[in-house]
Amino acid sequence: MMDKSLFDAATIRLTALDAKEDAAALAKWTQDGRYIPLFEETPSHPMSVIQAEKALGELLKEANEKKNSFWFGIRTLDETELLGIIGLVWVDWSNGVAIMRVSMKDLAEYSRPSTEEAIALMQRYVFRELHTHRLNTALPAYNEGLIAVLKNLGFAEEVRRREAIHHFGRRWDGLSFGILAADWERGKKND
Repeated sequence: MMDKSLFDAATIRLTALDAKEDAAALAKWTQDGRYIPLFEETPSHPMSVIQAEKALGELLKEANEKKNSFWFGIRTLDETELLGIIGLVWVDWSNGVAIMRVSMKDLAEYSRPSTEEAIALMQRYVFRELHTHRLNTALPAYNEGLIAVLKNLGFAEEVRRREAIHHFGRRWDGLSFGILAADWERGKKND
């Protein structure tokens, strides 16, 4: 029996990304030097709408061709605002491992319910829809809002790469968090 929507939470909805329609929002986010790109290896830099459309287009094209990555827009329930982008960068089908990335419109958004709801939806998607065994994500140590959300949702810190990221004029540790399907299921029973 289906008791919960696969893509809807209390305050947000996961939707398809549209390179043309979502480019303006992404370009605006990148104008803030504190914006955290989807991939920590990518330096922050302002993007034009054309550059943002090209970046999103390439991301979606690769996902369509390789069939091992999935991307969603995190939107308000009425779908009037794009709050962030969440996705699976890579799914290793033979080992049942998915690697997730999340990028919200600004640093404050990571501490709002939208981030926790989006990641909880991704956990359900990964473990119930794709039937993977584990979900991993990497992030910089300065993203304290996201770290708190991950811990609250049952993720454990698994790797700390000391001073691997240079941002905001200093060196930060790169962190990897993960959760196993069995641990997620146990946590769901305690809800």
